[in-house]
Amino acid sequence: MRPSFPPFRRLSRLAASGAVLGLLVSCGVFEPEDLLYQERFVRLKWESGGGPCTEEMDCSGWDELRADGTFRVDRFGDYGGAVRETALSAEEMELVREAATSSELLEVLRRGEYPCGRVTDSSSYLTLVLEGSSYRAQLAGCSEPGVNELRTLLKRLRDTYAP
Repeated sequence: MRPSFPPFRRLSRLAASGAVLGLLVSCGVFEPEDLLYQERFVRLKWESGGGPCTEEMDCSGWDELRADGTFRVDRFGDYGGAVRETALSAEEMELVREAATSSELLEVLRRGEYPCGRVTDSSSYLTLVLEGSSYRAQLAGCSEPGVNELRTLLKRLRDTYAP
C-alpha cells in the first residue's frame, strides 16, 4: 500500500496550473490584466455637463453601463427627454469590459480625481466600479490613451442604441 498525501497532490496540480498560465502569458495569448479585471467589472457611469446654462436648457447628461448589459442614457441637451434604457449584446459588453478595464484607463484613474488637470467650463466625470475597487475622476479635456477609447465606444453605443 502506497502512502497518500492529498495536500501534496493538490499542490502539484496548482503548480502545474500556474506553469501553464505563466506559459500562456509569456507567449502573449492573453495579458495578466485580463485575469484580474475582466470579471471584476460591475458598472460605469460617465456624466457630462457644461455651462452657462439657463433653466430652459439641459446642460447635462450621462451614460451608464452595468455588468448585466443594461445600458441607460440621459442624453445631453435633451430637455425633458426620458432616460433611454436597453440591453447590450454579449459582444458589445465584452468591448465595454475591455475598454473599461484596460491598463491605460486604470493608470489614468489611479492618479486621482483630476488626473488630467482641472477644467472649469465643463465637467466629464467617470465613475468606474469593479468588484474590488472603484474610481471617480474628472476627465474633461483628457485625451490620454484608454480615456479616448472608452469615450469613443460610449458615443458609438449612445448613437446606436439610444438615438
